[in-house]
Amino acid sequence: MNSFKIIWRLGVVTMALVLGFAILARAEEPWDGKSETVLKDRQHFNKLKRSTRNIYKVTMRSGVVFKLQTALGYVSTIDLPEKALKVFVGDQELFKVGVYEKQVLIKPITDELDARTNLVIVTDSGRLTFDVSVGGPETADFVVDFRLPEEDEALVQNAFQQKVDQKNKELEKDYKAKEEKLGETAQTLSEEKFKSKMAAGITTLPLKASTVKDKVQLNLLSLSRSQDKAYLRFSILNYSETPYHISKVVLGAFSEERKGLKKEKSGIAEFKSELSLPAVIKPDSYEYGVLVIDYRPLGKNEKPVFKVTEDAGLEKTSRNFEITGFKWLEQTK
Repeated sequence: MNSFKIIWRLGVVTMALVLGFAILARAEEPWDGKSETVLKDRQHFNKLKRSTRNIYKVTMRSGVVFKLQTALGYVSTIDLPEKALKVFVGDQELFKVGVYEKQVLIKPITDELDARTNLVIVTDSGRLTFDVSVGGPETADFVVDFRLPEEDEALVQNAFQQKVDQKNKELEKDYKAKEEKLGETAQTLSEEKFKSKMAAGITTLPLKASTVKDKVQLNLLSLSRSQDKAYLRFSILNYSETPYHISKVVLGAFSEERKGLKKEKSGIAEFKSELSLPAVIKPDSYEYGVLVIDYRPLGKNEKPVFKVTEDAGLEKTSRNFEITGFKWLEQTK
């Protein structure tokens, strides 16, 4: 056998031995998938919220045993929202614990990978209990940052309030855009329908009176007269989340007389009228109404009044409106 074949066979044997040792060594290493599963189970049990790698935030709970994993050659820090009054560790020969007011540091001082102990921390707000184990650095808990339950509730409330405020701003912006669009469209349609019904030569007095209550807006638009009839045009914009149920619409007049330094009002004299208006104003809608009355001029001390009341049921607050003192077509002097 020549020297070349001897060298070649020795090389093959050497490669086989190296490959075999590598396979054995890999078989002894822990499976990353299993470590990752253990990490996820621990995070889910503790209700941890990871801020960065190996650093977590969690709310203090006295009724559970938190799972804390340390690693050889590393220290795990427990950050508390208040000073630690007492700290107890089950086995001081396996784990070293340091207490620095609001921080508790723990690290394993043994080479045993299956070493375990328990840790108890007492604060003014209660007791924290831990089941401490040893694992790989890649899945260890480097920092666990605790906060008080009320702080957690405040964070949740603030986050919720921010979402509510943001949503309200979006809705207000959306409602404003829709109001303008609906107003332009409805105004055009209403004027076209009104003009087609009314004969030429009528007298019209524009009105600019408006009032708002609980995201429902009432607008007086115009008062027109044709012979012995008067037509009061108005609109109702409902940008609330609930329907607006019309109970009664009244146009009338009240007297106002001065007695000394005060003015006293009499009761409202309602005008007999006919109403053209849907009984229900749906959310996010804009409706126009026309109230027809037998026209008459108002007296010297009389002032007009327009009222709209809502039938909201027994368990709701009615959104009622009243507008007084708007212009009238003709008034005696």
